Amino acid sequence: MSFAGIIVVSSLVLQRFGLHFGTSAMSIVGPIGLLLGLRGLMRGELSIHAGRLIAYLGLLLFITLGLVEQALFPPAFFVVSSPLSIVQFLLLSSFAVLSFTEPVDESAFFRMINKALVLIAVAGILQFALQILNLSIFSFEGIVPASILTEQGWNLTISAGVGTLLKSNGLLLIEPSIFSQFMAVGLIIEILAFRRPLFCFLYMIAMVVSFSGTGWIVFSVFIVGVAFGLGMRGVLLALGAVALIGVALVIAFLFAPDVLSALGERATEVFHPGTSGHMRFITPFWALSDVIGRVPLASLFGIGGGMSEHLTLPYEYDVNTPIKIILEYGIPALICYVSLLVVGDRTPLQRALVLPCIVLLLFTGSYSQFPPILFFMLLLISVARLQPSATRS
Repeated sequence: MSFAGIIVVSSLVLQRFGLHFGTSAMSIVGPIGLLLGLRGLMRGELSIHAGRLIAYLGLLLFITLGLVEQALFPPAFFVVSSPLSIVQFLLLSSFAVLSFTEPVDESAFFRMINKALVLIAVAGILQFALQILNLSIFSFEGIVPASILTEQGWNLTISAGVGTLLKSNGLLLIEPSIFSQFMAVGLIIEILAFRRPLFCFLYMIAMVVSFSGTGWIVFSVFIVGVAFGLGMRGVLLALGAVALIGVALVIAFLFAPDVLSALGERATEVFHPGTSGHMRFITPFWALSDVIGRVPLASLFGIGGGMSEHLTLPYEYDVNTPIKIILEYGIPALICYVSLLVVGDRTPLQRALVLPCIVLLLFTGSYSQFPPILFFMLLLISVARLQPSATRS
């Protein structure tokens, strides 16, 4: 469990730390995870999963074909492909081919995961509450050396829409949306495996004080997935999850009606240009349509590594993971990438996590090159080789 434990802790604690290369920065979690993976392979603790290796080689093939196509034809958007971005993408994606050599007890594994996540939940709730006393830490700037910080470009401090309060980012995590997403995963694991009321309550409150819709999206996907995928047990779990949401909303209404109002505004912002919801879920598809319309061949080979975020378009836009991969490497590369996420044998609990975790990775942000989220989610649904527990708490 040492490999898994270090991946979990580094993914949660070191999100804001990295290595700087000129104007670029790389999360320190990437080198940590890859070196741990290499050590695990050398010591026999980890092995290569054959099915995911084939998917990875397919990804490498299509990226290589894209490089050949881009060498033969001039760039259509006057942006030069970044070799560093391509290498980083391939290195980080290679984490998906790893697998535990020996299966680990499922209950012990997920108990370790949720011990870490509930500490982040408590930290985020305290961070939000202490604002009332004018005590707040939302950035590490001035606390740790700037040379190892990679906070620039991330939304650490965002108004909650309730007085002067800021959305909680979990203290150690880098954005409120990421805090919300991790809390949703923790709540899903808790419902599936342990069903401890206190832990469920803490995760729900943490999601509320993050004021982010992405965690609720991940949790809603879980509700739909178990309702249709686990028979009567799934229906009961889904009803229980909906009841938890109801309890959280009632508490918010009784004790902090302004918070509930702010959450309601977040639910509709996807329809309003300029908001984070619109940027996250609408503009990526505008960008894809504009690029494919101008360069149809881009649907096969993309327009080059790192170029998706540097296009000159008549509007401000964002990219999620599948749009980024299609724009940079093409649709065949995306198919191989998704195969890296879904191929493999899993326990029933892991299978219930696959859909929400994949939605988190693909649609709630651009995480293909952000190892604190990529490695954590891959560990849960792919890398961890588990065996069902004889008894479950």
